[in-house]
Amino acid sequence: MTGFPKLLFYLRMSLVCAWKFHSVPVLWKAAKFTRIFFRHKLLKLASGEYKLDFYMPRYPSAAFFTAMRDKLQCRPPRPVSVVLSITKACAYHCPHCYQRHDPASELPLDLLLENVRKMRDFGIMAWAVEGGEPLLRFERLEAVLNEIRGLEVWVNSTGYSSTPEKIARLKELEVTGIMSSIHSVDPAEHDAFTGMPGSWQRAIGFLHDCKDAGILTGFNTVLTDEQIVAGGIDGIMDLAKEHDFDYIQLIHPKACGAWMGKNFDPELSRKAIGIACAAQKRYNSAKEKHAPILTAQVFEESPDMLGCCCGGIDRFYVGAAGDVQPCEFVNLSFGNLKEVPFETAYARMRRTFAVPCAEWTCCLHAKEIAEHAAGGALPLPWETTEKIVANWKCGRPTAVYRKMGIYR
Repeated sequence: MTGFPKLLFYLRMSLVCAWKFHSVPVLWKAAKFTRIFFRHKLLKLASGEYKLDFYMPRYPSAAFFTAMRDKLQCRPPRPVSVVLSITKACAYHCPHCYQRHDPASELPLDLLLENVRKMRDFGIMAWAVEGGEPLLRFERLEAVLNEIRGLEVWVNSTGYSSTPEKIARLKELEVTGIMSSIHSVDPAEHDAFTGMPGSWQRAIGFLHDCKDAGILTGFNTVLTDEQIVAGGIDGIMDLAKEHDFDYIQLIHPKACGAWMGKNFDPELSRKAIGIACAAQKRYNSAKEKHAPILTAQVFEESPDMLGCCCGGIDRFYVGAAGDVQPCEFVNLSFGNLKEVPFETAYARMRRTFAVPCAEWTCCLHAKEIAEHAAGGALPLPWETTEKIVANWKCGRPTAVYRKMGIYR
């Protein structure tokens, strides 16, 4: 949905939020907050619900209104989403893997589920559940999905070890969507990147099977600056359109994990970011009405949008071994759930990330984190993290949140 019908939808939705929360000020805040998402395409689902944004729960689900309440009425505001890794197990060898140097151990299942329930009851309504490859540890995946059934739940999977029975179970557990890694339109180039022959075709086939089951589908795509400048975004978008998939999440290369300490050409990176932001605007305009929805992280977290969302502003990350991190691209632990309660790790993190800022933490502090890592295990433990973040200075406050006045 685009144009004037989309405008009417947003006006009606803001009024519904004001009525739902019995507050005229909420009407103003809801309008400010959702104005950000107005720049996206509005996707109407077969259920009659709407997707305003890839990272927000479906409207008018109960999860949507809980997320809006947590953002607009709670003080301090609560995050909307979490990325949860349930296992590091994976058959692939992607060179950019942000978990490469993480512990291989998994959080015990009972402790994992206890903390999933804590996060759910705290108000986390949008979940990205991943591995490694979560289908390899399907019993763990089923147990987690059962605890968050009915919320906004996406599963990140390569499709490795997929079966019709597993896909049917994902549908039964009310998974909203599946994102699978596609890093090139060329199967051979993609397979070389993952280190797994047949991975491109496996991902495409897996997504088709999920689509046939009635689950939303899309790509998680990492393109280098060189690929973006050479027109790689258009190629990925054409591929997704050809297969009638729904979303493309374009992830910018990060100097973290396996790429810790990697140097990117600043000028080339600025050029690539400009191209990605322009592509986001174009593909979400009425001119590209029938194209899939592009979600470029560099646009979504730009100063004019939401800025850096990590650290519990809008999202955070929990690794497979139980470390609570600001996001998957910031290899700092604010506590391991085998050692401290979730509430403790979360409170430490929120003290560091008290106010939303425009600068990206993963880029701003990459060299500092790499110096402390010195090629060792990641994420850095709390004892090291505490020393690092003690001297951090906040960047420029994100404009939209500053205007809303919900963070002090």
